[in-house]
Amino acid sequence: MPDVSTLQSVTELRGSIFAKGNADRDDFVRALEWNGEDSPDYRQLLADVAVDLFIDQADPPQYISLETADWLIARIKAHTLSYAAKIQLLSALMQYAVSLPSSLSSFLLGEVEAAVVDGQPGHPAGRLDAADVEALRRALYAADDGASLHVTRAEAEVLFRIAHSCAGKAIDPGFDDLFAKAVGNHLMAIAFRGATPVADKLALEKFENAPTSVGGFLRGMVGISLPGEEDLESPLARDEAIWRARNDEDARLRAQSEKIDQDETIWLYAHLTRRGDMTSAERRLLEFLQQEVVNPPAGLADLFRKAGV
Repeated sequence: MPDVSTLQSVTELRGSIFAKGNADRDDFVRALEWNGEDSPDYRQLLADVAVDLFIDQADPPQYISLETADWLIARIKAHTLSYAAKIQLLSALMQYAVSLPSSLSSFLLGEVEAAVVDGQPGHPAGRLDAADVEALRRALYAADDGASLHVTRAEAEVLFRIAHSCAGKAIDPGFDDLFAKAVGNHLMAIAFRGATPVADKLALEKFENAPTSVGGFLRGMVGISLPGEEDLESPLARDEAIWRARNDEDARLRAQSEKIDQDETIWLYAHLTRRGDMTSAERRLLEFLQQEVVNPPAGLADLFRKAGV
């Protein structure tokens, strides 16, 4: 395995990693330690190694474990990577993962906030470009365990801090729409169960790849009441029963979540009545809510009047 200090180009580095087939964790660290130019080719290589290692080789594939996320975050923090390299690497993982710990998406969100609010080398404070907006989108709508496609209160707070820090500055026009729909998602949407839990996924693979009984498989499933074995004609019927129960529960939660409650109204009012003019992103949020909310509470209706929407 060649010393990275002897490699003269990204092409040589890529060849030394993938010539043997799949990458391993040592290869990923070697790529991080390469001290060549931070070029688009190098950033793409880092993303490719990460996807091969943490997505394609994961067990099961596309499921990023907490241990993997912790290891990856520690390695990134321990090495000097450009902001552009970090967001491309992390965004690639979130593009392909069907399940990942929220710590990983929170890490990407924090990197974007730090660059926009405080500035990083190569990214001055107050700049918010299309790459930042896309990284925010990846982080906000990542397939987080237990909160897939749902924007949390902490994530919405990050968006408000970014919006406030960029007030009056020229920013990518896509941010306003992302902000409005993401904060609206926090207020009115639910956390979808985007992926089968990893334990169930592994159990299903075991069922499909080895002789077993339907009853034995069902006894390994938890959390949802299903018909007895005699009522199920196949694993497909079992899956249909699971998703039917989940969809019924999601429908109930969605109907409840679509109503903005008092706590949410107070939280929103506090952000939108702070000192200083309302930002264009915040005004876009109110326009979005005015179109989507049926019978808005008094505090929200008051915000609509103040903003003239």
